[in-house]
Amino acid sequence: MKGRILKIKTGYNPNSSSIGLDMVAFLTAGAAVTVLFNTIAAILSAATAQKHARLEGAKEASGLRHRGSGDEHEASV
Repeated sequence: MKGRILKIKTGYNPNSSSIGLDMVAFLTAGAAVTVLFNTIAAILSAATAQKHARLEGAKEASGLRHRGSGDEHEASV
């Protein structure tokens, strides 16, 4: 007598290899989120550093102007 399929049951079976596929999906998603988070953090960090560099450059430029005008005044005295 040959075996027959009596019933097909669909859904989640914790004893099957489908759990392996789920784990691969979870690990891949976790790696993708990690890469995405680090990319966003790097972009924000670079933007903040660039903004601070611009502000420091503006402060130095205005400080040089003030010092330059004071030196000229002392030279004329």
